[in-house]
Amino acid sequence: TAIKPNYSDIDTYHMAACCIDEAVRNVIAIGGTLERIALLDNFCWSSSNEPGRLAQLKRACQACYDCATGFGTPFISGKDSMFNDFNGFDAQNRPVKISVPPTLLISALGIVEDVRKCVTMDAKMPGDLVYILGETKDELGASEYYALMGEKLTGKRFIGNKVPKVDVRRASKLYQALSEAINRGLVASAHSLSDGGLGIALAETAFAGGLGMDVDLAKVPMDKLGRNDTVLFSESQGRFIVTVSPQKKEEFEATMRGNVFAPIGQVTGDGEFTVRGLNDNILIKENIDELKEAYKKTLRW
Repeated sequence: TAIKPNYSDIDTYHMAACCIDEAVRNVIAIGGTLERIALLDNFCWSSSNEPGRLAQLKRACQACYDCATGFGTPFISGKDSMFNDFNGFDAQNRPVKISVPPTLLISALGIVEDVRKCVTMDAKMPGDLVYILGETKDELGASEYYALMGEKLTGKRFIGNKVPKVDVRRASKLYQALSEAINRGLVASAHSLSDGGLGIALAETAFAGGLGMDVDLAKVPMDKLGRNDTVLFSESQGRFIVTVSPQKKEEFEATMRGNVFAPIGQVTGDGEFTVRGLNDNILIKENIDELKEAYKKTLRW
């Protein structure tokens, strides 16, 4: 599943497209194929009687059509919840209207012919190579990073302008190659990048496997990015983190040829999560247990 109502603050077309792309990627990452994926939609919207909200709904629906037909992943069911608006009065008896943000939940399901070929997101062995698949762009609009920095600096989240955009044709080619690599047993782990971008996906892969990681941001395929935080936290779509045994390096790279990908580091056995910046300086060096605790502590009752 995927849900990104924050992207609607910029453009509901790209919000919907990113939801579809992420939902599809989540299936691909465990071993699914584009040929056997179907989608379900769940719209949660405010009053379509308002021209602006209706226009946002139209753009979201257009993205659903464009991405579903582009990926070849049909919608087989769904649910719409409209007119989610509250009309009332505040403490001073002034009229108040509260509407839900334009929200779309996309669920994807697929068929995997042989469950023994499925992969999980956790890093498996020290010495395995860490690859990023897909290009990282300056797409921090409505990101988790902007929200965090805005709350810290001003008490209100930043939004920005450059919302992530989906390139269906380019993504489809990459997804088909990764599906083949997984089917051939060339991938030890695969994790789809989503909220928080590369930095979060790398940390999740490392501490999920109880292993460390040493990564160099200068090796990340990127579109003229000069800032470490942009590389780390951009939420560009169509990307994965995968780990690969060194013995399978050549075969994996041959399978992925023609797509954007690069080795950016290595899994380590020391329990340290290390990220080197664009100028080879150490940006992050933390114990994976501490990272995992920071990740989980706010979810505890």
